[in-house]
Parts: sequence; C-alpha cells; structure tokens
Amino acid sequence: MNRVLQLPRRAWRRALLEIDALAWRRMLSGLRTEARPASRGRVLVCDLFTMIGTAKVESLIAGCLSQEGLRATVLLPRREPILERLYRAACPDVEFAYFDKYLAAVQRGPVEAEAERLMEHAATTSDLAGIERAGVRIGRNALSKVLRIRREGRLDLADQGVRSLVLGTLADSIQAADAATMLVSEVKPARALFNERGYTPAGEVFDACLLSGCDSIQWFGAPRPDSLMYTRYRLENRAMHPMALSPATWAKLKSRPWTEKNDQAVIATIDANYRDGGWYNRQKLQDGKKRLSVDEVRQLLTLDPARQTAVIFAHILYDATFFYGESLYDDYEQWLVETVRLAIANPRMNWIVKVHPVNVWRSQMDGAPLEQLEVQALTRAFGKLPDHVKIMPADTPINTASLFDVADVGLTVRGTIGMELPCLGIPVVTAGTGRYSGLGFTIDPGSREEYAQVLSALHLQPRLDSESRSLARRHYYGALTLRPLPMRSFLLDFNANTYGLRDLAQNTRTVPVSAWQPGEDLRTLAAWIANDAVSDLLQDEPRAFPENDR
Repeated sequence: MNRVLQLPRRAWRRALLEIDALAWRRMLSGLRTEARPASRGRVLVCDLFTMIGTAKVESLIAGCLSQEGLRATVLLPRREPILERLYRAACPDVEFAYFDKYLAAVQRGPVEAEAERLMEHAATTSDLAGIERAGVRIGRNALSKVLRIRREGRLDLADQGVRSLVLGTLADSIQAADAATMLVSEVKPARALFNERGYTPAGEVFDACLLSGCDSIQWFGAPRPDSLMYTRYRLENRAMHPMALSPATWAKLKSRPWTEKNDQAVIATIDANYRDGGWYNRQKLQDGKKRLSVDEVRQLLTLDPARQTAVIFAHILYDATFFYGESLYDDYEQWLVETVRLAIANPRMNWIVKVHPVNVWRSQMDGAPLEQLEVQALTRAFGKLPDHVKIMPADTPINTASLFDVADVGLTVRGTIGMELPCLGIPVVTAGTGRYSGLGFTIDPGSREEYAQVLSALHLQPRLDSESRSLARRHYYGALTLRPLPMRSFLLDFNANTYGLRDLAQNTRTVPVSAWQPGEDLRTLAAWIANDAVSDLLQDEPRAFPENDR
C-alpha cells in the first residue's frame, strides 16, 4: 500500500519541479536571447552538491559570464535533467560534465591500497588532516566529511568503525582528486565557480583548479539575508576564510581617513543586526531570542557580579573543522574541552560556554533530533562543572547581543564574534588563523602553552585601547559592510518553501518585471569574475563608505 501511495507523491513532486523550471525559463527569455561575443575561454561551474536554489543563482552568473566571453561547463554529479533545464534557461550554450564519468575512469583497487598506506603512517587526526597528494588536500577533506557524516566533534581512530569509515572516505578523496585532475585537464577552465568548495568531492575539484592556475571564485550567503559575498582564490590564499579581507583590501581600508562618525556607524550597524533579527537568520539564529539587560543575564545564568566574565563562543564541532588556516588544537572539540579545563582552573572569573545556536537549524536540516555535542563533550570530560562555569544552550532565549553588555573578554578559534566584540572594546582571544588573526585587534597566542598562560591571567586583561578598537571597526566595515553585495535583480530566498517541497525549501527568484534583464549586481559580478584580478568584490565605495557623505 505504501508503495502505491509513493507513486502519486513522486509524480506530484516531479510535476511541481517542472512547473517551477518552466516559470524560470519564461522569466529568463531576455537573457537567453542576448548576443554573445566570441568565446575567450570556459568557466567551470562546480555544482556537485545539487540544490535547485543555488543552481539558479549559478545559472544567472553563467548567463552573464557568457556576455563576457566565458562559456560555461557545469559539473554535475550525474545527469540531472531538471538542473540542466535551469541552466539552459539562462545560458543556451552551456555544456555539462558528469563527475561519475571521471570517477569511473579511476581504478578503485589502487586507490584503496594507497589509502591503506597513508592510514598506516597517520597516528592522529592531525597527521591525517595534513595529508596532501600532488598538492590536493585529501586528508582534511576526508576527515571533514567523516565528522559531518557522524555528527561528532572528535574521531577515535582506535575505533574500528571510525577507522573503516575514514579509510573509505580517504579512498573517495584520492579517487576524486584523480578524477578532478582529468576533468580540469580536459575542460581547461579559465575561471571556476564554487558554492561548496571544501567537502569531498568539491574540495578536490577546487584544488585541481587552483593547481592548474585557474582563478576560482566562491560565492556564499552573507550574514544579512538580502546579500551574497564573493571571494577570488588562487593557490597562495586557498586556506583563507571566505569572509576574510585580502591584504590589499585591508591595506586600503587602513589608509582611509576614519572619523567618529564612522565609529558610530559601525556600532549602530552591530546593534541593528541583532535588534531586527536579520543577522544570520537564514539559519534561524535569532528566532525566539530576547535582548536582556545585564542584570537579567546575570540572574538567569547566576553570574557573580563581583567578577569579570569571559564568554567561550563554541563552534559547530563537525562543520568545516579543518578548512581554514591553522589551529592550536586538533579540532573544535579539543579546543573547547581544553579551554574549559583552563576556565575551571581560573575561578577568578565567570565563564560562559555559549553553545552555537546553529545546532538547532543543523538538526532541522539533517532531520535529526537536537544534539548539543558541546555539552556532551564537556560532561564526558568533567562531569558536573563548577559554579563559575556556566552553559548557555543552543536554544537559549537570550539574544547574543545581550552578552555584549556582560562580557569582559571573548574566546573563539576564528568565529565572527572575533570581528564584533573588539569593535566594542572587548578583547577576544583566538586559537586559530585564517580569518582576522594578526591584524592588530585580537589576542593571538602562537602555541597551546601561550594560550594557557593568557587564560590563566585573563581576569587581568584590560579593555582594548582606541587604536585597536579603530582597527576592529575598519575591519568590520570592510568585511561585513563593503563585502556583502545586495541581490538587486534576484534573490536567493533561504526560507522560500515553494509549493511546500523540500527540494524548493530554498529557492531563487528574479525581481518580478515584465521583461527581466540582469541588473547592475549581476553585470558587475560577471565583469569582476572575467576581468579583474583583485580577491575581494566590494560595494561601490563612494556610496558605501561613510566618510564620503562629507
């Protein structure tokens, strides 16, 4: 009976997807018919993690790149007729490549034997994470995928089940690396476009493109829901966090005049982000949160008002653990446990462990019950925590901004909070590079020993001086005001829920007009991808930079 019922449901789903694709094609008739200059190369669009909403964004970019002389080759995991129609709606001269064909050309036996040899010489996860093969970072890709699959913060390589999964995933990464090398050799892209560029097999394609000398652009959702961000990668900056500022952009920002009015604008922006609930709310981080007073927070968390307060901003333990920069600890769980161990040893402060609120959204996306792995890890390590160490759970009713009035110092590996708190004069201690460390407004220990020393005396840490605050505010302005580009002629709606279909939970729509054409946002993006050399695509500074209203 269940199988009989499933047939109409599948047919109904297919019909709705076809209706959505047809509407997309009708809207883009003007883009399809635009004249195209002679080809001057190909752009490889890596769409290995197929989602309709993101494929539509990439189809628009591919269509506009065609006007710049770059013809699109879209990489799909296999034949995907619906996705192919979406791309053809915007880009009639698009070609498709299927990764399963390239994977099939790599013999599995030798790959598995090589994975076995590599595992024999890797005693720890740190050993594995550092494995590269002909320049492709297979170790970190495999470990990241295993953590994500298992939804765990640490991997015990002595566990045969874990070791077997890591071994198989490492073999997958090796196979993907060889397949990616063949693909890039065949397509010879001048540019490549990625949304996901870390997890296997997209990570191997990303590295293969960079190793071939191909500029690779990553696009991703900005903290505000109406904007996207774009970063250009080459081999020398491939470990850089996508929200980091390039050295050239940072030097330019530091050289610009900066006034009290600029300071006020940054502070007002930070406050508004949390007050209106739009900050990172595609992941529902602000839903159900309230801005509380200092006294209310202290009462709710039973903080000693006579002590200073440090807030440990935990990361999602299994997400992008090994992607960016270098970390003092092997993984986010080890960092959290060891940081709390140091907190326990310093009772001269209140310590708050803020469990990442995205745990709620991740669990919903994965169709899994809410798990707070951070709490589980700390319970395993310490049992009951002492009174001066408090837990703020993922589903807390406290708005994050409430902590800005309570915190005297923050701790993170490389989270966004390290860009926010210093703007308010609150020092932040980092435990990893790749994003904003070393720019003059964070405390960046270079070793675990130095990190322990800093935390043992954290109760003596003063507020940031005016120069450090100014640097932090300039950086925040560049990274989180200039870099996000508003979507003017289209919108990736993270909460679309079109037709109630899971496939269309996220969907992209164009601005409703009678004859749609790509606007300045898409034209500027395409020109930057095709012609510019700079790493960061920024908003037009004369309009965006506060000093220019003088």
